[in-house]
Amino acid sequence: MKLAALVIAGSATIAHATTFEEYASGVGARPAWQLYEAACDLEVELRGAVATVELRQRVVNPGPQAMAAIYEFDLPSDAVVTSFAVRGPGGVERAMAVPTTFRTAEIDSPDVLGADPAMLRKVGDRHEIAVQPIEPDHEIVLITKYTTLAVPRAGALRLVMPGRSAPKLAACKGNFRTTPGPGVTVKRIRVAGAEVGTRSAAQFVVDTKDVAIDVDIEVTGKEPVLWSQTQPLADGWNASLVTVLAPRVKATGARRVVFVIDGSRSMELVGRHHVGKVVKALGSALPAGAEVEAIVYDRTATRVFGDVRPATAANLALIETAIARRGASNGSDLVRAFELAKQVIGGARGQAMVIVVTDGVTGELADMALVGALGSKTSAVDVHAIVLDPANTRSPGAKSLRSPVNLYGGAFVEVNVDDLDEALIAIDEWMRPSWLELGLAGHEIPTEVRGGAGFTKIVVHKGPARFVLTGHSDAPVSVAARQAPAAPIAALALASAGVMDLAGTDPDSGQTAAQLIEKASLVHVTASAERALVVLSTTGRIAKNRRAMVVGGGRYERMVALADPPRNTSLPAGPAPIPAASIARITLERIFRDQLHPKAYACYQRALGTNAALAGTVHFQLRMGRGEITDVRLTGIGDPALDACLVDAAYGMTPPMPDFSVNADDQTIANYPLTFNRRADQAVVVLGDADSTSPIDIDGVEGGVPGTARRVRVDATTPLGKLRPPTP
Repeated sequence: MKLAALVIAGSATIAHATTFEEYASGVGARPAWQLYEAACDLEVELRGAVATVELRQRVVNPGPQAMAAIYEFDLPSDAVVTSFAVRGPGGVERAMAVPTTFRTAEIDSPDVLGADPAMLRKVGDRHEIAVQPIEPDHEIVLITKYTTLAVPRAGALRLVMPGRSAPKLAACKGNFRTTPGPGVTVKRIRVAGAEVGTRSAAQFVVDTKDVAIDVDIEVTGKEPVLWSQTQPLADGWNASLVTVLAPRVKATGARRVVFVIDGSRSMELVGRHHVGKVVKALGSALPAGAEVEAIVYDRTATRVFGDVRPATAANLALIETAIARRGASNGSDLVRAFELAKQVIGGARGQAMVIVVTDGVTGELADMALVGALGSKTSAVDVHAIVLDPANTRSPGAKSLRSPVNLYGGAFVEVNVDDLDEALIAIDEWMRPSWLELGLAGHEIPTEVRGGAGFTKIVVHKGPARFVLTGHSDAPVSVAARQAPAAPIAALALASAGVMDLAGTDPDSGQTAAQLIEKASLVHVTASAERALVVLSTTGRIAKNRRAMVVGGGRYERMVALADPPRNTSLPAGPAPIPAASIARITLERIFRDQLHPKAYACYQRALGTNAALAGTVHFQLRMGRGEITDVRLTGIGDPALDACLVDAAYGMTPPMPDFSVNADDQTIANYPLTFNRRADQAVVVLGDADSTSPIDIDGVEGGVPGTARRVRVDATTPLGKLRPPTP
């Protein structure tokens, strides 16, 4: 059996760009004025985690002129349009899939061949329906079907129906039905947060705003449930959707809770108000009777209270105040913060909890450094790591933060600050126990799932497949897949980027993945960049023969009575390329010259007071990123006081803050030597040549790399030598 996989991660997003325009002979494209949508109906059925949606739009032309229309709309990012049809005076006419490379021509004689009534195609991330002229006092009904996935979230399966804000569009009236998979019961259905309908059906209305439909579920038992839904593709290949849902297990009883909060300079990109918001929300979700302490760290770590206090609103507010008042400094000594946390949880009754709130910039840590610093037992503590990502960044220290979570239990949550308000809705989910180090027969899946959460994944495979989820919470788990209600999985798999590469080659027939996808696409039709859905004309003497020719694989040419209006067909400009963001060597030279060198000179002056013969070369290794000196390592010359002073001097530098709208996120490691010596009873500090490494090639940074290091001139007429600016 061959298997290939495609991960579907995160929630489906919806962009709002609905337009409804009309045009006619002598009338250019304009917002709909004569045409209007008289009715809009939605039928939504959720089977397992797969939703099928049928949208019916009744478009009316009250006259006096025949008018064509173009309707542009957006769907959830993972949605796939699977069929399109038009109901007119002659009944329902269904679209067929044609290559998007077709040519468009105007009809010569309606008696020979009429115009093709309507077409649906995908343009970039959007969909467009083009309708040929509707006669005065006539109407048509557009019927669009698409498939999408519900997102497991906070003990529910969530669908978001997109709002529509264009003029002349009606509010959509919807019916919703759900059939869950085995091992799960539906508690209620909520529309826009309000409980409606029964446990299996509900009604809703979609107007200008998105409408969230949540199916609150309860997982039977204390282990995650695994569903599988399979549909054949072609030649023995199948597409399967696996869904993992975890029960809403919640910790109870009095607990000692320690907040470990990153107060270093890079957190300024996150924003202290966001950190305070998270602490407040987490505090409100703590078990009843909990007691708290907080530790704020940068280069050093400090306890806020010095003892433990009840988790009251007043005490949580004091923690927020401490975060707001603490100055942002370089350094991120999370190990020391964990050592203090160990002191706080020592001797606590019951299981304790350590909650880390950080941007994930941890510096270089050994794999088990945090585990060793906490030094506890798996039965005594849970560790929850809450990572807040500014702009388009991701945590560079995720591996280090996951180590104590994986060993002790807890959860790892990474949230972009732009999505924080939405994410805080499910805040209690963050505090729930997790199933960790998950595996699914070698497929790439999320490594953990928190109580009440879940995920979906599509797998393309040859022949039958057996799925087993493995992992652990306090004890190992092994969960076999159970069959959920049948649903159209194939269209989702075929429309997902990367399936062609993942499917591989069938060794039995020598069939390539491309051939497999092409053959399956003829059976499971979708609107894509390669295929449009077109309703062919049924009027005219050759209409029937033409349709048979196209069905048989003949070339399709779109026939229209009215040419499409001029449109801006150029693709929207993509985001500007993100330039290298490592700190350029010339910038490092300036930072060292202007900030480090004067402080190092002062350190050397003080050191000479106790050791007049002190001389030699020290070597700095500095880790920088997000405007912070995260870590400083120094190879000194044997004087502890001088070494400590130089480390302080290095931490006192201020590297530039990145702008994530134009800069990539990375970490720069700079190696820098400074030589100290005395000449004629005067101290001399010789500037070194900065050497740095980074995830990108620093030599390729715009501005170039300086050549040899510039010398520092010394004025021998002043005590200890007066440093002048470097020679240009």
